[in-house]
Amino acid sequence: MKLINELSDYQDLAARLKFLTHTEVTDTVNGSSEDYPYTQHSIMLRGIACDDKTQQEVKLLHEKLNALDAYIDGITDVRARTLLDLHYRKGRSWARVASDTGKSMDANRVYLQRFFK
Repeated sequence: MKLINELSDYQDLAARLKFLTHTEVTDTVNGSSEDYPYTQHSIMLRGIACDDKTQQEVKLLHEKLNALDAYIDGITDVRARTLLDLHYRKGRSWARVASDTGKSMDANRVYLQRFFK
């Protein structure tokens, strides 16, 4: 049951990781010219947050996603791996998975329930 909850969080983990690694942060500081007359002016700084807390969270998210990816990739049952990949990694709805696989939503869900038992 814990694994299903972790798989359910896959898209949220991936979204948080993308947010942390792609969201630009900005700040403004005051500076002056190197040469006389040393006029003060504002300088806009832009970049990706790289403080320790953010880096730790990014590392943890990478570890969790890599563990889930390794689990899914290690499944030898082709149908189960396909269902897990489509629904959890790619974030497709069960209806879309049913359309992609040609099996009903209930048949796919029951198959995974039996696979996990």
